Amino acid sequence: MARNLTLLALLIGLTAACTYTMKVRDGRTAVDVKQYAVAVDLLQKEYEKAKSRVEQGKIAFLLGESYRHLNKSDQSIRWYRIAYDNQFGVDALKQYAYGLKRAERYEEAMRAFKDLGIEIGSPYEYRREISACQVALGWKALPPEYEIEVLSFNSGNSDYSPVVYKDNQLVFTSDRSASEGDDTYNWTGNAFSDLFLVDLKSNSVTGFDKNLNTENNEGTVAFNKDYSEAYFTRCFNNAKYEDAYCKLMVSEGSGNSWSVPQPLSFIEEEVNYVHPSLSADGNTLYFSSDHPDGWGGYDIYFTTRQGDGNWSQPQLLSRSINTPGDEKFPFIDADTLYFASDSHTGMGGLDIFRSYQMSNGSWTPAYNL
Repeated sequence: MARNLTLLALLIGLTAACTYTMKVRDGRTAVDVKQYAVAVDLLQKEYEKAKSRVEQGKIAFLLGESYRHLNKSDQSIRWYRIAYDNQFGVDALKQYAYGLKRAERYEEAMRAFKDLGIEIGSPYEYRREISACQVALGWKALPPEYEIEVLSFNSGNSDYSPVVYKDNQLVFTSDRSASEGDDTYNWTGNAFSDLFLVDLKSNSVTGFDKNLNTENNEGTVAFNKDYSEAYFTRCFNNAKYEDAYCKLMVSEGSGNSWSVPQPLSFIEEEVNYVHPSLSADGNTLYFSSDHPDGWGGYDIYFTTRQGDGNWSQPQLLSRSINTPGDEKFPFIDADTLYFASDSHTGMGGLDIFRSYQMSNGSWTPAYNL
């Protein structure tokens, strides 16, 4: 019998530099400042006015990029194909192939990866991706191990990264309209994200705490075992720069109140730190970062609490976990680390993986769940 797994979250959200709100007048600028919800409207109009195939190809590629960042697979695939057909080149074909894989259209993806290898003059360059598509087809043919149940407190917006809280409650991240502030986050076209509290008996949802929730993007919280500390991600919106960065924050709790959060001491400027997960003893903190010293993309790091209560300089986890792609959303459970990756062999996009820490401190190879 298939095991029952409650689906609590989508692995999307606070994974990249946040962007401040500014007025833009053309699609290229909107893409450059990561206002993708704004970009698609502007680019559609610009595409209709384009006077050459080359110009159409450039605009179509930007539309593909915008829809990809909005997690709208079908639209992004369509526009990448239009871009390639309008002479944009191999970048469009590459994104088209990966888009097909993310959408689980594996037969089409294999053909696209084969065409891509021929296009660049290296027919076997993408054989790993073709092999991954073949593996994914085999996995899809197997009977499902889990039954997915969508909980009733979910909204039509993004609801993700739940954690267990006190008294039959969960805290989760959402960009639903009840978030703090009145501004629209032009990356998504929705509200800025906040932390929310749900009572699982009544399904009532409220904002978690006004010291933690602000007009910035907040989310992906982790608590220590007695709920006296909360670690979470805050992505600051800074009108001085095109990009503002995400930091790990800590707040101290007493009863039902929380202190004004402070950034962790090891954080560097112009680096993103996201998705904290705290060990059961409260002395090891795992998180994801795009630090330039990593293996590429986002990698998973850990830091340990020192005798004076401060955190050590973060250390990068091994290559058995981190890749040149993105590793995000770590969750530590005793000696088991669960995380998402788009680069280990998977079904496309972010898949969930598991690794065990052995007695010598090393980690087993990532296993796709």
